Amino acid sequence: MLRRYWHDQIPPPGPFRALALGVLVTTAGKGAWFTTWAVYFTTAAGLPVPVVGLGLMLAGGAGLLAATPVGALADRLGPRTLLITLVAVEGVSMAAFVFASHLAVFLVAALVNTTADRAVTGLSTAYVAQLADERSRLGHLARQRVASHLGYTLGAAAGAVCLTLHTAAAFHVLIAVNTATSLGYAVLLTRVPSVRPAPAPAQKLARDPAFLAVAVTTGLLSLCWGLVSTALPLWLVRGTDLPAGLAGVVVMVNSFGVALLQVPAGRGCTSPRRSAARAVWSGAALAVACLLFAATAGGSGAVAIGLVLLAAAAHLAGELWFIAARWALTLDLTPPGATGRYQGLTTSAEAGAQMLSPAVMALLVGTWGLPGWFALAALFLAAGTLTVPATRWALRTRPTDRAGSAAP
Repeated sequence: MLRRYWHDQIPPPGPFRALALGVLVTTAGKGAWFTTWAVYFTTAAGLPVPVVGLGLMLAGGAGLLAATPVGALADRLGPRTLLITLVAVEGVSMAAFVFASHLAVFLVAALVNTTADRAVTGLSTAYVAQLADERSRLGHLARQRVASHLGYTLGAAAGAVCLTLHTAAAFHVLIAVNTATSLGYAVLLTRVPSVRPAPAPAQKLARDPAFLAVAVTTGLLSLCWGLVSTALPLWLVRGTDLPAGLAGVVVMVNSFGVALLQVPAGRGCTSPRRSAARAVWSGAALAVACLLFAATAGGSGAVAIGLVLLAAAAHLAGELWFIAARWALTLDLTPPGATGRYQGLTTSAEAGAQMLSPAVMALLVGTWGLPGWFALAALFLAAGTLTVPATRWALRTRPTDRAGSAAP
């Protein structure tokens, strides 16, 4: 059983293994950057905190708007060609951050880099889904995510070293390494097979509000990432007597858990209705995590730490099920020939949730405190539950042959 498990974790020889290697390398660079960018921009680059926040918010908005048109272009040209271009653009724009002390350079580089990064997310999913057959694509997507989490974990360690050194030279070396990993990934992508563009679908994205409903409900579940990155650290400092460093332990548990369990978590998503049920599981697990975090109010010691770790386990289950449900639903409900634009819309819905996430978490947990956890629990329950009627609506509006093939 152990041998079979490890066999399932590793992509088979060929393009999927090459892609996983590229993802591992480039996410190691990104993990180091995500760990350090806030400190770099506000200290080494000398930019005011409000300027950095506003610039990145505008860049995030541009990325949100660009994801769907870029996906539509990928459906015409093929996802690999555009993916190579955008990954290379990411690398070049990352290099420009060396000169981020100049406000104009920072704004332009942030705009280009963030837009390319958002578009790459949807394109990568579309490319892997089209390269694989319908039965194996969830497994291949899960293996790519395993590689990305391993990369982020390695990168975070490198970022910690950079923050310890805290010199301009250390930050610039990190930027150079991140640039090199993106350009290396772009070169590797030239050696994997291309996917022929499919004929344009009869059903237009603008006339598919049912799919948008599914994208929104599953996108709301992506707020789970804000629980551990924003809400939990605020809560540990303001609502408990526990050490703030416990949030780092939860992040580590989450990263290793995703790397170990994402592949098996996707099994069973064999139809849209079963995938929608998995979204309900996700919402319920995330709600339980919120309630367990709330139970630590004013707490300290071993019992409170144990509750935080139980909440971390519930959060991990919720995230794993959310990712599996999102992949399965958005791919199964996509008309043939429109994978790029539909994944672009999915990415935009998630990007919108992520733009709101820091403010939502700061308001509900940082300001409201204990009631905020109950509000978040209700939000996750609602998002997971509403995915079921949204999926039924989407199935009713699919072309007959597609709906028939998607039904269990």
